[in-house]
Amino acid sequence: MALALVIDTSLAACCAGLFRDGESVIEAVDPMDRGHAERIGVLVAELFREVELTPRDVTAVGVTLGPGSFTGLRVGLAFAKGMASGLGLALKGVGTLETLNAHPDLVGRKPLSVIHGGRGSIYVQYRAEAPRTLAFSDLEAFAEEHDIDVLTGPAVDLIKDRFAGIEVVAQAWPSLKALAGLTSQPGHDDLTPLYMRDADAIASTKGIITLGAA
Repeated sequence: MALALVIDTSLAACCAGLFRDGESVIEAVDPMDRGHAERIGVLVAELFREVELTPRDVTAVGVTLGPGSFTGLRVGLAFAKGMASGLGLALKGVGTLETLNAHPDLVGRKPLSVIHGGRGSIYVQYRAEAPRTLAFSDLEAFAEEHDIDVLTGPAVDLIKDRFAGIEVVAQAWPSLKALAGLTSQPGHDDLTPLYMRDADAIASTKGIITLGAA
């Protein structure tokens, strides 16, 4: 039977779970804004120990690709790549917004998932469409063009007043069951992180010595 290890560190939590044929064996979520790098390896080891399984029992590995925290995305993807490479398994990468829309409670619905993008912007994905970056001022026009019946994701409180009468299903981070389900589907082979915009931090050039031609 298939045993999937799925990992999400893209938002304000460190999340990992083991799923056998799509059903949860064990899951763990530690809410945190920072510290994913220190926690994810320990968290996964705790899962295996708790259910008396080993990494060699895993047949699939899946990870969220963002958008989300720059550092969190790198941490999750690097750890998942290491696990998949060490186990000789293909790694599946799934967008965070796509995973939010795939929550089990939203099956058959027309969800819009939303993540705060900073700088007056918001990241959105309607159903299976491509994710987009919108200014807050563009949300009303976007809503008029889409038949949205539910809002979800960590940024719903920022925009729900602009969508009067539309149901809200709060998700501070993606459902691991949804991630496991998407990991088992065809595709999701592109592992490019979905940053949506450039990093706020830039490399400093102070103290760098350039050796030119004599």
